[in-house]
This record gives sequence, structure tokens and C-alpha cells, in this order.
Amino acid sequence: MAVSDDFLVRENVMPVSDLRQRADRMIEANGFLGVPQETFETAGRSHFVRLLEQGLCPESKVLEIGCGCLRIGYWLIRFLDTGGYAGFDPARKRIEHGRHFLFEPKMLLDKQPRFNFNAEFDTGGFAEPFDYFLACSIWTHCSKRHIQVMLDGFLENTVRDAKFIVSYLPPLGSEDDYQGDLWVGTSHESTTPGIVRHSLVWIQQQCKERGLVLTELDGMDCDSQFWLRIERQR
Repeated sequence: MAVSDDFLVRENVMPVSDLRQRADRMIEANGFLGVPQETFETAGRSHFVRLLEQGLCPESKVLEIGCGCLRIGYWLIRFLDTGGYAGFDPARKRIEHGRHFLFEPKMLLDKQPRFNFNAEFDTGGFAEPFDYFLACSIWTHCSKRHIQVMLDGFLENTVRDAKFIVSYLPPLGSEDDYQGDLWVGTSHESTTPGIVRHSLVWIQQQCKERGLVLTELDGMDCDSQFWLRIERQR
């Protein structure tokens, strides 16, 4: 699905070259912010389009888990109605950098995005249920306990027909299926890169235990991760 010229003009989406320049300045000024600099624009746009393909509309309410420096938030905040976007990430400075470098103050005032900075993946810190959860390159760093918390939060903090769109990496072998209890990779507490993998069978079992249905989506993202859609049984 293409992003229409009408949307680009109406929502004051800056030219691609300008967005890239802003992202470059942000990363050059602050160092690595959790996402590759060279694919900042293309990845953010492709993830936004992924949500459009899943039925996203301007009146949708979206919670982005691990929103970071707002690579995807750049697109979602402009597209969604006022108050439609919420994001949380314990790396508060990354959010602050994204707000400063990627948005004009009037845009943030008009759209009123909401942010939370908890580190426990508690999705209940907002006043209303969501239509979409989005977790891009989060399950590739978190533990199985964290995934369970997110699935429980999805049940507790979304509307009946909500969708959870999430990327993950399957293990290359049994020894690759992460069993640790800690976040792996850069964060508000660490500058050490890293990545983890989780068994699809295990994820399916966790969904089944909660009355959720998992669907594998076609295609991979710019970081070569696979996409899943999780929703309640109908």
C-alpha cells in the first residue's frame, strides 16, 4: 500500500531527503539510538505501511512498545488523529531526541502524542484501550517473561478486535532459543549490542493459553525480522 501524496501534504510530512538529514543530525549528535542510520527513513515508512495493510486508519489508537527515537512514530503521529499515538520506552533520552529532531513543536502540540518510560513493559499506563499494539525489534531483545507480560497487557489494554503486530527472529537451533531473563542489547542501561531469538512454537503456545490466535505475515522487515499478527479468537 502506497502512502498517498494527499497524506504527505495534509500531515506536513517532510520530504524524504529532509527526514534523512534530520535523522542523520540526530544520530550524529547523540550516537547510536537503537536503529540503523542508513535505513532510518525506509524502515520507519515500511513499518507504517505494514500497519496500514493491517487496517490502520486515522481514528485508530496505537501503542508502540519500545518507541525509541520515534523512527515509526514520525509517521504514526502525523497520520493518526489527535491523541491517537502512545509510546513507551525506558530510554527516555531517545524519545526526547526524536521529539526534538523530527518534529516541529506545533506538530506535537496539535497531535498530542503520549509517552511512558517504564522498563517493565507495563502497557496499562494510559487512560484508554488501544486498537493496535506494535513491537518492532523488541522481541529480538527481550526475555520470554517480557513477552508474557506484553501478551497479558494486550488482553487487558486493547479493544476486542485489536491486533498486536510484532517482529521476531526464530532460533537457528535449540541452543539459540533464548532462556535468559534479561534484556539483551543497547538500552537506557547498556551500550552493548545484542540480539535474541524465540521459538515460534513457544510463542504459539503462549498465545493459545491466553485465547489468542497467531498468524505469520508475509515478508521480512528491513532488519531481516519476521512479522506476526496476534489477535483474540473470533
